[in-house]
Amino acid sequence: MTSPTSEAEEKRPWLYAFLILCLVSACMLTLRLLNMRFLVPEFEFSLIYLPTALAGIVAAYLTIKSRANP
Repeated sequence: MTSPTSEAEEKRPWLYAFLILCLVSACMLTLRLLNMRFLVPEFEFSLIYLPTALAGIVAAYLTIKSRANP
């Protein structure tokens, strides 16, 4: 059997994923603003920006949950 993970261990991968996705989103947005489009806008939104928002929501939820339960 596996031991239950602590809340910090549960939150850390989501924070890392959110930070990496933020960097990728910033790069893609910079390319778009410089008129060097890399992907079709719909595909870019579904592949880059939507996962970034979802990872941010999950990371924020886990952070709030860990602060509410000391």
